[in-house]
Amino acid sequence: MSYLMSGRQAAIDTIGGIVANEISQVAQLGICLMVMFLVVRHTRAEEESGRAELVRSVVVGRHAATLAGLLYGVGAALLIAVVTSVSMLAAGLDRVGSVTYGAGLALLGLCFVGVSLVAAQLSTSARGALGITGAVVALSYVVRGLGAMQDNALVWASPFGWAQEMDAFGVERWWPALLLVVTTAALLALAAWLTVQRDFGSGVLHARPGPPRSTALLGTPVGLVLRLQRNLIVGWAVGLTALGMLYGAVIPTIPELVASNPDIAAAIGASPDAEQTLIDAFLRYVFLFMAVISSCFVVASVLRLRAEEESGRADAILATRVTRTAWAGATILVTGLGALLLTVLMGLGLAIGYGLGMGEWDQVAEHVGGQLSYLPGSLVLAALALALVGLWPRHCGAAWAAVAFVFFQAMLGETLRLPAWVDGISPFWHLSQVPLETLDAVPTLVELTLATALVLLGVWGYRRRDVAAS
Repeated sequence: MSYLMSGRQAAIDTIGGIVANEISQVAQLGICLMVMFLVVRHTRAEEESGRAELVRSVVVGRHAATLAGLLYGVGAALLIAVVTSVSMLAAGLDRVGSVTYGAGLALLGLCFVGVSLVAAQLSTSARGALGITGAVVALSYVVRGLGAMQDNALVWASPFGWAQEMDAFGVERWWPALLLVVTTAALLALAAWLTVQRDFGSGVLHARPGPPRSTALLGTPVGLVLRLQRNLIVGWAVGLTALGMLYGAVIPTIPELVASNPDIAAAIGASPDAEQTLIDAFLRYVFLFMAVISSCFVVASVLRLRAEEESGRADAILATRVTRTAWAGATILVTGLGALLLTVLMGLGLAIGYGLGMGEWDQVAEHVGGQLSYLPGSLVLAALALALVGLWPRHCGAAWAAVAFVFFQAMLGETLRLPAWVDGISPFWHLSQVPLETLDAVPTLVELTLATALVLLGVWGYRRRDVAAS
């Protein structure tokens, strides 16, 4: 199952190969998601908000927005690749292998810059463009994983496979890079052609008309927020459930993996001699990792409140009998319920993956309960995002910086031996490390209280300030 997550394990007889294989899962997915959000933010989102129309009222070419998104994406991908290669070189890894790995990472990012630009032309909304690109990323990732597991040519049907088949720290093949270059060029040409073919403000794929009548629930703030965030919740639910199933299927293989590579035990913080401790340490890592990933959902969900405000749609809603308290409260309520649903589904996914692999189904309560023990950390981040929207709307994007720090601390905090006060900034650090530790109710209750206080502070600020003021 490690092949499914990270692809073929090449050159694992070298330190560089081990490092490349260990970080590929996070590095490759991370750069693809980064350029996806960045490109869509500077293309379709600008067009959807109306700002791009103001820019085009002056002497600006038709392809200016596409070119701007391209430059942002290319710059970000190259920056990440250079930092990665320099970090490897600073760690004393092979020079050619470090450059090859960074080049593969950069070309993979550029390929999905092209995918994002095409998606921005196809969809009429930024959400739709993100959905299309995210689906392509997920499909490419799974196809590469299946090809690696079966050790067949399917791995060559995915950009992830092309980047990995450059075989950094191994034979260093450069010809797979041509596949990424050619695909990127074709996608950029297609995006430029679609820009000319479609009408400004619309997409190639037109949105289908809605039903003639709305339901009674849609007439309430909670119902409206739920309808606006339905696709977001469903998309995250499917993705995180699948991720949970993948990790669940890996659980039975942990002792074997550690026996073949003791460094894994050190990475997850366990002794390679105790099988159950190994599994518990792996579960603790999985619970924490998936909780941090789900924090991206809660922040994105809460920041929709600001997005509706900036688009002007909140004005129409608040012009009715809907109060600001009800509107903000509906957003945080749907976010909280969505986070709870995702947490349960992640635990169920783990249990299903484990059950399919072992034929045992007695771990459902343990997996769901363990995943739920990390939920308060996500709720604190959601409440922080609401507080920023209410008090400092111009700087509410700082909530993403909080998510980035939490991810950094969770994945690298122990390795880098960060000071306790730095670790303590992350809400997840204070929670019990289930299942390695027994659940302690005190930090859980403290974080739930903190989340409640931040929600009240955010709603108070939202009521006092001017709506749509930046």
